[in-house]
Amino acid sequence: MGKILSFCGINCAECPAYLATQKNDEEKIKKIADEWSSDAMKFTPEEIYCDGCCKEGRHFSWVPNCDIRICCTEKKLENCAYCEDYICDILKNSLEKSPSAKQNLEEIRQKL
Repeated sequence: MGKILSFCGINCAECPAYLATQKNDEEKIKKIADEWSSDAMKFTPEEIYCDGCCKEGRHFSWVPNCDIRICCTEKKLENCAYCEDYICDILKNSLEKSPSAKQNLEEIRQKL
């Protein structure tokens, strides 16, 4: 499976929740919910299903409120690489946690 990028540059094709959702693997979804849960935050299997934030369909529990997704949707951008404000403060915080996402966006920007 090739790269399937989220708005912030995360490769959905490497995300266990995305992969399990695409395979309709309910057991894997339950396992992910357990693994990703903590005392501070519990996930149900229904909150794990995700078809990718750039697509219609099922979304991981926090995706609808994601500031990056909201921004890209309002600006009608494929992802943050196409934004004239690249790298804004919202994206900067996200990329600090995911160097591979930054690399994915940088690869796109080099081709623009």
